[in-house]
Amino acid sequence: QKPRLDSEHTAVGMQVTARKGRGARSFRQAAVLVVAMTKLLQRPMRKDFADSDLSMLLEEVFEPVTFQQLGNSYAGVPAFRYTRSQSFDIFDINQKCFVLESPTQLVALHLQGPSSSQKVRLNIALYRPRGPRDSTGARQMPVALGIKGYKLYMSCVMSGAEPVLQLEEADVTRDIDSVELTRFIFYRLDSPAEGTTRFESAAFPGWFICTSLQPRQPVGITNQPDQVNIATYKLSGR
Repeated sequence: QKPRLDSEHTAVGMQVTARKGRGARSFRQAAVLVVAMTKLLQRPMRKDFADSDLSMLLEEVFEPVTFQQLGNSYAGVPAFRYTRSQSFDIFDINQKCFVLESPTQLVALHLQGPSSSQKVRLNIALYRPRGPRDSTGARQMPVALGIKGYKLYMSCVMSGAEPVLQLEEADVTRDIDSVELTRFIFYRLDSPAEGTTRFESAAFPGWFICTSLQPRQPVGITNQPDQVNIATYKLSGR
């Protein structure tokens, strides 16, 4: 027979026993139990005691628990999978070449005749493409830009309030799995219709490798491409 609460019998006997030891209930737990029983006795009883009655009883007895929600975002470690390397001559759209003026300084200038041998050739490490083409239709290819014949690679790092371009000795012809090495990665943004390309920093999106409008100035990086500088290039594989 289904148990029920009889409204004609509301007297309930209750005995609270305090005991010592590991299994003893705390005073707070005992107080909660007493309050619960008091609420139960004061509530008009129906013939059947349903789950909803227990739910309402618990809502009246137990205090609301306050909590603080902390929102944290965690960026996954980028993984750039190395595939191969290729060598190219590079010219900005004003036909300036790259020249290694010192062990750590690239400049862009016009060369012709015998002096053309001073230009550097880029050793471009290619990595597996990530994601679709961008909104302009340009294909994004992760690359590392090295100086052929040297173990020097361009990197983009923060200096003061803005990022700067520098040359570092490194070996990046392998998978890049650490955030720290992302400074060597640039997205090669090709525009097939024009036959040109740009190089955007992976560590600092919106910053592009650039040359000055004036000759013999350092190769740098800018967030205002092709405005007071040149950030568009042509590559030649000859």
